[in-house]
Amino acid sequence: MADTVISSVLDNLFQLLAREASLLCGVDDKVRSLHSELSMINVLLKTSEGKTKNGIDKEALRQIRDAAHEAEDVIDTFVVKVAMHKRRTKLGRMLHGFEHAKLLRDVSAKIDSIEATINKIRDNKIKLTDVVPQESESSTSTREEEERILLMHKKRRIVEEHGVVGFVGESKAVIQLLKEESSQSNVVSIIGMGGLGKTTLARKVYNTDEVMSYFHCRAWVYVSNDCRVMELLIGLIKSLMPDEMKRIDLFSLSVDELKLKVQDFLTMKRYLIVLDDLWNTRDWDEIQDVFPNDNNGSKILITSRLKEVASHTSPYPPYYLQFLGDVESWELFSRRVFRGEECPSDIEQLGKQMVKSCGGLPLSIIVLAGLLAKKGKSHKEWSKVVGHVNWFLIQEDKTQVKDIVLKLSYDNLPTKLKPCFLYFGIYPEDFEIRVRPLLQKWVAEGFIQQTGTRNAEDVAEDYLYELIDRSLVQASRVDFNGDVKACRIHDLLRDLCISEGKEHKIFEVCSDVNTLDRSKPRRLSIQCPMHRYASSSNDDHSCVRSLFHFGPRGYCDFTPGEQKWLFKSFKLVRVLDLGYNYFSKVPSNLGLFIHLRWGADSNSIS
Repeated sequence: MADTVISSVLDNLFQLLAREASLLCGVDDKVRSLHSELSMINVLLKTSEGKTKNGIDKEALRQIRDAAHEAEDVIDTFVVKVAMHKRRTKLGRMLHGFEHAKLLRDVSAKIDSIEATINKIRDNKIKLTDVVPQESESSTSTREEEERILLMHKKRRIVEEHGVVGFVGESKAVIQLLKEESSQSNVVSIIGMGGLGKTTLARKVYNTDEVMSYFHCRAWVYVSNDCRVMELLIGLIKSLMPDEMKRIDLFSLSVDELKLKVQDFLTMKRYLIVLDDLWNTRDWDEIQDVFPNDNNGSKILITSRLKEVASHTSPYPPYYLQFLGDVESWELFSRRVFRGEECPSDIEQLGKQMVKSCGGLPLSIIVLAGLLAKKGKSHKEWSKVVGHVNWFLIQEDKTQVKDIVLKLSYDNLPTKLKPCFLYFGIYPEDFEIRVRPLLQKWVAEGFIQQTGTRNAEDVAEDYLYELIDRSLVQASRVDFNGDVKACRIHDLLRDLCISEGKEHKIFEVCSDVNTLDRSKPRRLSIQCPMHRYASSSNDDHSCVRSLFHFGPRGYCDFTPGEQKWLFKSFKLVRVLDLGYNYFSKVPSNLGLFIHLRWGADSNSIS
């Protein structure tokens, strides 16, 4: 994420150099030099993208990010002070001339210090890289990562395939798709969010008598995010031709030889191949020629989180798996917790309340059931969990919930989409987010990488639709043209956004249940009454570039004291969202926010 931070700082510096040249007078050369230094660092980071896994690289990235933030603070503060100086009368400027000259010297010295820090970080990284045997460290970390991923996928399969209820109508629909004869495509896809039960549904279909009798042969292979063609082919042979594993050392054969074996075996047979958890179109391109299409009803069933994969593999629309309804959710939960016994009447309401907070996600319900099955089935024990379900879920088994449902999808995002996705954590739970102001905020934040002459908001809209297609964002309101007007994310994904956003100092949420720490976030989301936050916070908010307030619904004014505190404390904000109708009229001192790029209350934009 450090390159995203630096890109944002570079964009800010470039705009200041172009737009506020008069305000930078006296330090413009220093700012250009810093811009050049950060540009070189940014190129280096983008060149090494995906290779920064060891501790040295991570620490260097953290230090570079902090230095970039410090540079942004120094220059933005300087611009505000110069703007205030220029608003003075001629006499006032003369009286404050010494003060202004000192400001120029101080800023110049601070920029020199930041440049020296950046150079030192780079030099130290090079020295440490020479001391630490990179190849050895890299191979060790790669092996550890592979083992972690294998364990994670194993746990995912165990959790997703165990005891999920329902899917009666879904199974019938998928079986019907598998039995349809089409000369255009022999691929059927099941698409949905991680933990939604795609593997479970595919396994249920795969093992039905109807499917087993219809297809001459079947095979199931797990693809995963780090697919290797040879291992995938050997998995197919092991499933289709188990005797070949005993007769031949398959690892001694080339990829082409393995492909030929699979192709020869499948030719003129009506087969069903399940490719579970396909992530990349590239993996499909490398393997698709193995599957002969003899127009005899053979099918390949793909499960994936990505709509792009389904569109690439078949011209037909995929089967979108939906969240469980209330009845199915409760049935799944009850089966795991009570194992055929009746739910005690005094805890049924508590149980249904907790299950509802899982948002119909089967994996969350299963993990919640596993947690409560180990606790006493009493009102006292269960009341400790109500209201904190997501926290308990993540603490109960971080590998199952955080890695399976969330982290895989997040890690697989292109760098450009990561800050846009994390931005959803700024909003409260179950909040319906209107698309147009969201896109405008992304542009104002500097998240959008423009290409050619395309409008920045159009590019931002592409980013949103890609997040929707990746099953990370849900379209909650769509107009008659099919355009998404509002969206939201699942609560567990929101929790991931909050934890990742805090770790990278992208944003922090302050609510009734927590207070802001000293991490100095760039964006602050206040989700409690403003007076409560103002009375408990420190006075230094110079780090904050975006301020959000989500208070009670309905009409409410800030008090004059709160307004004064707000405009004094957050002088450097670029994005200002103060929620629902907090000002009866636009405050006159809004002009003090000279860096402001987006500012409105939530009801002022449709």
